[in-house]
Order: sequence, then C-alpha cells, then structure tokens
Amino acid sequence: MAEDLDQELSFQELFEANPVTPRQDYRPGDTVAGQVVKISEETIFVDLGGKSEGVVDAVEFLDKEGAMTLKVGDSVELKVASVSDAVILSKGIKVKGAQAAELLQDAYRSGLPVEGRVTGVNKGGFEVDISGWRAFCPISQIDLGYCEKPEEHLGARYTFRIQEFKEKGKNVVVSRRALLEEAREKAAREVLKTLKPGDRMEGTVTRLMNYGAFVDIGGVEGMLHISELAHYRVRHPSEVIQQGQQVRVLVTQVEAGADGRPRLSFSMKALEPTPWEKGLEFREGQVVRGKVTRLMDFGAFVELAPGVEGLVHVSEISYERISHPKKLLQEGQDLEVRILAIDQDRKRISLSAKEAGAFAPGEEDSGAAAQGGRVALEIGAVLNGRVEKVFPGGLRLRLPDAGPGVSGFLPQEELGLGAKEDPKKKFPPGTTLRVTVISTDEEKGVRLSSRAVAEKRERDEYRSYLDQGKKSRGLATLGDLFKDLKLPKPKS
Repeated sequence: MAEDLDQELSFQELFEANPVTPRQDYRPGDTVAGQVVKISEETIFVDLGGKSEGVVDAVEFLDKEGAMTLKVGDSVELKVASVSDAVILSKGIKVKGAQAAELLQDAYRSGLPVEGRVTGVNKGGFEVDISGWRAFCPISQIDLGYCEKPEEHLGARYTFRIQEFKEKGKNVVVSRRALLEEAREKAAREVLKTLKPGDRMEGTVTRLMNYGAFVDIGGVEGMLHISELAHYRVRHPSEVIQQGQQVRVLVTQVEAGADGRPRLSFSMKALEPTPWEKGLEFREGQVVRGKVTRLMDFGAFVELAPGVEGLVHVSEISYERISHPKKLLQEGQDLEVRILAIDQDRKRISLSAKEAGAFAPGEEDSGAAAQGGRVALEIGAVLNGRVEKVFPGGLRLRLPDAGPGVSGFLPQEELGLGAKEDPKKKFPPGTTLRVTVISTDEEKGVRLSSRAVAEKRERDEYRSYLDQGKKSRGLATLGDLFKDLKLPKPKS
C-alpha cells in the first residue's frame, strides 16, 4: 500500500513539475490517437496534437520480461481515463485504493475499459480482481466463442467493460467479450473496405458444422461450404480441416446480409487444380474398380478416383432390364466398370457395369454361343455385334458370339460411312453388324471394324466374278451346249 502511495505521489509531483493544459475538450472514455514524445521510467508522454499532451503509465507497455514495447515516435491509440490537471491515458482504467469505487462508476457510465485479473472459476463464470475490487464475469462473456475449458483463463490479465454497477460497487458485472467484439468489428471494417470476390486470403477455422466451416479472415467471418473444401466428396469438414487451423481461401462472394452485415463465401478447392486438370489416369475401354456414391432413378454414380465420378446408366448395369439401380446396387459398394467414353470438355465419364462382367445375363446369348461354340477374340476374327450405345467417337457393341458380357468398340472411322451420314440414325441401339477384330488390348479393350468386313466381301465378290469369267471363256461340248434345250414334240 505504501508503495502504491509513493507511486501516486511521484505521479502527482510529475504533473506539477510538467504542467500540461489540454487544448481540447476530452471526456473519460474517449479514444484518442497520438505520438510518443518521451519515455521515462514510470511515465510515457503522448502528443495528442493541438498543443495537447497526455500521459500513460509506462507499466502498461511492458512485456512479460519487463521490456518496453514502445519507442519515441511510435503512434498509439488509448482511452482517456480522466481529465484534471492533465489528460490521463490508459489502455484501460486501473483503479487504486479508496478511489476505486468512484473510478469504476465513472468507467461504467462512460464505457471506459478497466483492467483486471481472473482469480477464480465458479459455476456461472469467473471472479475478477480489479485492483482489489471484486467483480464477476459470466462465462459467456469471457471470450468470443464458447468457453470449453474455463480453467485456462485462471490467472490471465484482461481488459473488461463494466456492464452492471450496483449497490455502490458491491455488485459489479464485467464483460471481456464486448471489447473483443468491438475490436473485431473495427478490424472487419478495415478488411471489408477493399475485399472483393477473387481475393486470396489467409484465415483461421473458428467453427466446424455439418454443412461446412466458418473461417475468420481478420475480424470478419465467412462460410466455407462443405462442397468447397475439396474436389472429392467430403462427408464432414473434420475429414479435411480442424478448428483453429490456418487455411488459405478464395473469396467467392461478398454480399449484404439481412442485418446489413456482409455475408462472405469462401472456397479452398478453387485454389487447387482439379483431377481433370492434372490429367486422368485411365482411358476409354479400360476396366477399373470404383465405389458407388449415389443411386438415382436413371443410374448410379461411381467414384473412380478422388474427385472423379462416372455415371453407370441404368441400362448399363445389367443385360436384364431393371427398374431402378437399387435392385442390384447399393451406396458404398465396390464395383468393377468399363469406361465407355470420356468427355473432357463436359467433364463426364460414361461407364458400364455389365460390360465389365459385373452382372452376367441370365438368358442364353445368340449367335455362335447359342449353338454351343464361341468365336475367339483374336485379330481377324469375324463375328456379329449388336449396337448398345452410340458415342461421338464410335459405337459400343456387345459381342454375343464371343460370350456373355463381352463387348468391343467400333471407331467411327471404321464404320465406312459417307461424310454426310449420321451414325446415330444409321446405327441406333439394337442394330446388328458384322465386324472383324482389328486389335485387342487389356487396357483399351477390343477394337472392331465393319469397314474391313465390307472391303473383304467386295474383294471376295470380285475374285468370284473373275473366276466365273475364266470358266465362260473355256471350251464346251455339244452336249453341254444343248443339255437344257427342249425340242417340241411331233404331232401324231
């Protein structure tokens, strides 16, 4: 106590030795900005402009090791604690001795922050010591978010705002959250002055929800929807990010909310290349294993790689007609599929489960297989093919002569069509073609040609014509010439 009194006396003596007459009307609670002009062992002098000076206790700017954090020339922003012979400044009011109740009441009326230390935890909140004066801080008012571990605040020294001052100071309720919200609002206004869609920002994950996460980018929060976390399907944000994690986001939307506050939307995946941009690791005709992610009336989506899905149309699930994919498939199921087509421009992949042999047909196949024999899939083999699907690059044919579930691809250049002929009109699904095998590959599958069959047929017909011509130019007997001649019968 004696030490406090000595400090107060020396402080008063310092004012008397350095009288400063305020040139402006300041009130307790006002926020002022100034420049540090002198630093002594106990006091810091601040030039407030207009020939006005303020003073602040030097201890407020000492770090944990006792080192001064300011230097002459630094700019500071402080609160006016009181105005008497001089303008007394502070980060927050520090009350002492018998003046405590009066200063606390002034701080309550003016909204001026006060400094206190958390000394205890009870069921509803925290006990706070403000220079010997006991106050209470509700648990919801100690921080911006939910307080999960109250004991972590024990012993901490914070700045508070007095929310209630009753019974001459016997009942004092304070809030730290109110000041944190004000600081956040101020920072948010600075951020929002220049923020626009397309900006890349660093932020901190503040909350995880089932539908996404909230990210703070310097005093203002925005929504990072679960669909914007990654290029692959995410079931919960915790699979990708954690609360408190630093993340880099792209601002996708800045708009005014119903309450006038801005609503921000972010994306993480927009800053990463898509699997399509990186390049797919599979090709048309290849049989791959994937996982069924969604069942729709028209088919099933199968994930082939993280962020890459393809569609198995309901007609490509089984050779037997089914009314809905759920008849044979379920979400989460592993499934082998053949890649029918890859549309790079539209980012779409067409798949077939039946052509990968996932569901063999229940009925007997037609053609050679129905007769008890099968055509070997070797180069040059000629067999029947039935059109199952028409793609921009050709036709997918089922090859029943080679066995159930066997198929091949007939490229458009091997169809032998004229320049103006439309493959979709000339070869609708169900059309039967005679084709020959021109190549086989484990990854690319079987490639076919109908043009080669037609050309071979033409060559065979031409050779037959030549052979017949040679026979017609050879010698013949009279019997050969007249064997079919019929003479009229003589009249009796």
